[in-house]
Amino acid sequence: MPSLNVKQEKHQSLAGYSLPPANSHEIDLFSLIEVLWQAKRRILATVFAFACVGLLLSFLLPQKWTSQAIVTPAESVQWQGLERTLTALRVLDMEVSVDRASVFNLFIKKFSSPSLLEEYLRSSPYVMDQLKGAQIDEQDLHRAIVVLSEKMKAVDSNVGKKNETSLFTS
Repeated sequence: MPSLNVKQEKHQSLAGYSLPPANSHEIDLFSLIEVLWQAKRRILATVFAFACVGLLLSFLLPQKWTSQAIVTPAESVQWQGLERTLTALRVLDMEVSVDRASVFNLFIKKFSSPSLLEEYLRSSPYVMDQLKGAQIDEQDLHRAIVVLSEKMKAVDSNVGKKNETSLFTS
């Protein structure tokens, strides 16, 4: 059988790598750890390089912050104090027609007003703290507040939901 005579010289380069058994579905953890240990410098260099790039980008790129708030109409528990006051006014023959929906819609309307929003931002302690040491003239302050107020929006997200019929009623 000439096919079984394999020359050993050709396969000397493969002698360092042992072949796993054919039926083995196991991972040799010792050889895996050995390979990782041999490549430790390359692994650490890669991690360090990406950490440096991330740190550099965090300092170079401008910070962008976003925030979103959801304001809901007052619940009945929150409305009780005002109801007591309105009841006392009704006893004195003063009719005040106020309900939760109208107060919420008035809030949305007032919050959407550019002049009231600008007035609020001018009196905001946060904005004033940011501008405390800066030498900004009135025109630049007005421009900055207008740009900031353009990003602030108030909408009633329940407009479409109010007219929907519920599937279940009690």
